[in-house]
Amino acid sequence: MNILCVGNSFAVDVSTYVHQIAKAMGYDINIHVLYIGGCPIDLHYKNYLSKDCAYEFYVNGERNPLFYCDLFKGLTYTKYDFITFQQRSGDSVDSKTFFPELTLLMEGIRKYSDATYLLHKTWSYAKEFSHERYGSNPMDQDAMDKDIKQAYEEASKISGIPYIIPSGEAIRLARLKYGDNLTRDGYHLNERGRLLTGILWVFYLLNKESDLSNFTPRGFTYDDITPAVDKSEIKDLVEIAKQAIKNNKGHNLYE
Repeated sequence: MNILCVGNSFAVDVSTYVHQIAKAMGYDINIHVLYIGGCPIDLHYKNYLSKDCAYEFYVNGERNPLFYCDLFKGLTYTKYDFITFQQRSGDSVDSKTFFPELTLLMEGIRKYSDATYLLHKTWSYAKEFSHERYGSNPMDQDAMDKDIKQAYEEASKISGIPYIIPSGEAIRLARLKYGDNLTRDGYHLNERGRLLTGILWVFYLLNKESDLSNFTPRGFTYDDITPAVDKSEIKDLVEIAKQAIKNNKGHNLYE
């Protein structure tokens, strides 16, 4: 299975462990990311029109030799089964920011790929992180979660993409157990958050679950120092990922 994420740093975060987890379950998922930091959907569409060589290209958690490329090089790198879209995190609270560029980008990419389209629902910021929409300190995390949920459901209806990967829901549930210990800077995921969303993506894409009791994560860390998550936590992360998918009823691939 080949996946392409037309995304930003949040796509890099969630994709980090996907290949490893799938391999531990006996499956081959290769996940690719067209990355520009903080990239919104309208900029992806502008790059589609201009063919600007603006993207870093990741494959299975690592920078690919293409390194800087345009959208078309990433799109034609291999044949994809799924292509995901997401909005910049700060704009993910408002479905109006998705359009019309998401629809135009979908139409443009369809000329080159028959992959199934997915929406990737992002997560709210940590409470200590300032955000102009919710107030600086503490941020209203619950309100941001609700706004993101509503925005992606509205975007699903408008775009005609019924499938939503619920990364934001997984992070929301994990915070009930771990508190605000899923990010490294208030919004980018730390290794626990990356592993949780990686598990979620694999379960979602395969429609299969595993206790991953024999899986030992190999740390692709953001700083080359932070260790991977301890194996003892994986059981809890698996249960959170499963619950997030259950809560995503109506937007899962195999319903």
